[in-house]
Amino acid sequence: MRYKLATALGLLSTIIYFDVCSDYYHSIVEYTDKVIWQLGPEEILIRNYDRQFHYPTPVTKSVFLGFNGNIDVILEGPKFLNGISSEVLSGEEDLPSINSVNQLKSTFNYFFKRQTAAERSVGDQPAWEEIVRLIEAFPEKSYFIGGNAALIARTMSKNDVQIKLAIPSGPELVSQLEEHGLTVMESCLKSRDEFHVILEYGVGSVYEGHTSTRANRFIFSRDVANSEMDAINCFTKGDLSDVDVVVIAGFHMLENQPESTKQQVLGSVQEKVLEHRLVHLELASMTRADFLLELFNSLAVRVHSLGLNEAELAFLSEVLGGPPVTESVESVKEALVFLLSKATEGQLSRIHFHCLTFHVIVEKSGKWKNGATAVAIGTLTAAKYACDTPNLKPDNHELRWTGAGSKPVVSKKRPDGITIHVSPVLVCKRPLKTVGLGDSISATGLLYTSII
Repeated sequence: MRYKLATALGLLSTIIYFDVCSDYYHSIVEYTDKVIWQLGPEEILIRNYDRQFHYPTPVTKSVFLGFNGNIDVILEGPKFLNGISSEVLSGEEDLPSINSVNQLKSTFNYFFKRQTAAERSVGDQPAWEEIVRLIEAFPEKSYFIGGNAALIARTMSKNDVQIKLAIPSGPELVSQLEEHGLTVMESCLKSRDEFHVILEYGVGSVYEGHTSTRANRFIFSRDVANSEMDAINCFTKGDLSDVDVVVIAGFHMLENQPESTKQQVLGSVQEKVLEHRLVHLELASMTRADFLLELFNSLAVRVHSLGLNEAELAFLSEVLGGPPVTESVESVKEALVFLLSKATEGQLSRIHFHCLTFHVIVEKSGKWKNGATAVAIGTLTAAKYACDTPNLKPDNHELRWTGAGSKPVVSKKRPDGITIHVSPVLVCKRPLKTVGLGDSISATGLLYTSII
């Protein structure tokens, strides 16, 4: 022990005495952690995060957020559905819309067998009312803040940031937001909440004779206010004049709306929002290629920053004729650079990508500040949020992508004028929270960067 301590002190003394460069310093510290103290990769990465990104100061002080918010009702899916009797066997079917209790059971069964997440809408009002009655009678349920914009607001509220929130909000959502010090713009208030139902299941859950080997969820709703993006009408252009950043989300809810509704909403956004100096668009899961292409060409290329995950990147790249996206970092980087290349006539100059094992920010060089900090704060947030803990512990997390070694961020400036920042995620072994994780990542990253 004395030998290890003496060696470590000697190395640190050498660093201080010769005032060596940062890279050499980190190499010696990494050697000390790995060889002398014999720490694992997770603990070394946690220490390096703390050394390099210990309580950085947010550069964003005020934010406007819109346009979707709701109450998430979370239930144990198999237990809830097994308690519902039906005259017809549910079977399994991938339906685009749910119009009865039995269709809910069969659609859930389809995705449960495949252990994949999915989201569907309820097209029939009487069916929705019947499902709501069944949920209200089910004792084991929880209510949480939902909707991309509302979740981003909740995450940002933990920082010293002023927030203007334009989302449709009923009594329950207003009450829950107030617990986080958040106030919805008065003109956006509603008499009833919009509910999204999340049927969760864990490892070992059983439904229709099948046992799950991984945790996942099935989401469904009949959300009129968010689908029609009512909140686009409850603010004026002047409400954005005194904020640093405008964050817009929820456009996936427009996917199945009439063309006239889509054009009205997109036109209002272009008129009220796009002249702001920094606008970030957060994407969400979509299934229609034609609408995604329209959204990219009419809105995404005209904002400054874009946030998305691996499924959204893969679909968008495919729709635009870009490269396929696999689990490899290289394929992700290639697709992200491709997206920036398709926005040459717009303002898009930054994309924040997040998946389970790593995050990537690509940005046009010289356009943004603190890209490395933004992506590192995002991965830190993902690790803490999933395990629902304020501190990282090596035993609770595992490092699955090791391409950055023990560095929290690897950055590279390319000859074509694009800088890429990649950060590994300390994956939570036993996640307690998954809903809203991507929104939390994008939110925290935005607080630490700014356009030049």
